[in-house]
Amino acid sequence: MRKYLFAGIVLAGGSVSAQVKVEPPARVTSFPTSVITVQLSERPAPVGVESGPPSSSFQDPLSAVDDRGPGTFGGAGGPQGPAGRFWLRAEYLLWWTRGDQSPPLVTTGVPGTTPLPGALGQPGTSVIYGGTGDDNRPRSGGRFTAGFWLDPCRRFGLDASYFFLAPRATSFDAASDAALGSALLARPFTDVLTGAQNAQLVAFPALAGGVPGLNLGGTGLASGKVHASSYSRFQGADVNAFCNLCSGCNYWVQTLAGFRYLQLNEGVAVSESTRVNPGLPAGSPFFGGSTIAVNDQFDTRNNFYGGQVGLRGEVRRGRVFVQAQAKVALGVTNQTLDIFGSTAIAPPGGGPAAVTPAGFLATASNSGHFTRNRFSVVPEVGVNAGVQVTDHLRVFVGYNFLYWSSVLRAADQIDLALSGTQLPTDTRYNPAAGPARPAPLFRDTGYWAQGVSFGAEIGF
Repeated sequence: MRKYLFAGIVLAGGSVSAQVKVEPPARVTSFPTSVITVQLSERPAPVGVESGPPSSSFQDPLSAVDDRGPGTFGGAGGPQGPAGRFWLRAEYLLWWTRGDQSPPLVTTGVPGTTPLPGALGQPGTSVIYGGTGDDNRPRSGGRFTAGFWLDPCRRFGLDASYFFLAPRATSFDAASDAALGSALLARPFTDVLTGAQNAQLVAFPALAGGVPGLNLGGTGLASGKVHASSYSRFQGADVNAFCNLCSGCNYWVQTLAGFRYLQLNEGVAVSESTRVNPGLPAGSPFFGGSTIAVNDQFDTRNNFYGGQVGLRGEVRRGRVFVQAQAKVALGVTNQTLDIFGSTAIAPPGGGPAAVTPAGFLATASNSGHFTRNRFSVVPEVGVNAGVQVTDHLRVFVGYNFLYWSSVLRAADQIDLALSGTQLPTDTRYNPAAGPARPAPLFRDTGYWAQGVSFGAEIGF
């Protein structure tokens, strides 16, 4: 065709001209299929010259941009996670928390071997509740996260999360019927007036030879039972705004800032019930024939409020990804301590009990509602590893460690240094006389939680 076209141009003496038109680009919202066109003049083609449509238009390679949206590639989710502008995440938590250690609260001993059976340091005395770390078995829980991108380019976003651990509860029960060979039950303390170890008897079994001068009917001085329990609840939430620092086809790094809340509530309770042998003299200090019920309760509440900053990022290889984050929150922990106790003494033969708003470890000297604020730091680190199952779904396993610098633990608030002037069953009972022990201790400590998680995330 080229030689015929050349011959036609020569014969026509230049009667065919070519006109090149370059169109100025308009405001580009999408790339045109051709920005350069070639037009021939409308003069008829000479004889022997083939006519027809011009050759194929020029195709701009940029017109082939993937239109599946920002952050996606290869149909396997993009550098910012599952495809979509919104996402939801659910996780099962298996975490351990820092246990607390209560002081010795219930003891047993061998009656007749020492003047103070059940007192700490006496021969035959052993601790049967308290004095060791609390139950530190793993606790189940859950964490739920929701987030969305503020712009289609996935540069800025918001997310919020909430987590909880299942409440942990422990209990202890012991009883003695005061028969020969049954257990002695006692509650140990330090007498601040003498500085010596002592114990309040809950149950005192019969002695083989009886008690000289007393007709106890073949039983001991008193039968009784004691119940102790504790609980712990931990939960938290945060809200963050974040932006991308940098990202590529297989990684991203974000910075975040937001608000964090944590709550830790705990409690310890001890109650005792003693029925004194009617063979003992009635009234103080023996209370023969009376039934004495004593209750002590210690509750703590910790609420953290603070601002937090952090970094998080992800790298991926094919459908496998690893994600890590580090956050630190600075703020205030509002600490609340509630202590209350009671003693009820029912006279022999029934009748209304005399109730005093003072127990054994919770008396007038330390009972009440107390609160204060403490500056606290809460760092947290975590790592997840998982697989992008589909464009919109990923699954993962992770590890987290969280630390809270200042909390009140219920067991730490129990003061075993007592004054007989504060005990309703003591002959020296006179709350105004002092010394004012037990006291509200307000001992604070650090708290941590760590463990593994198993989760899934969906984008839409």
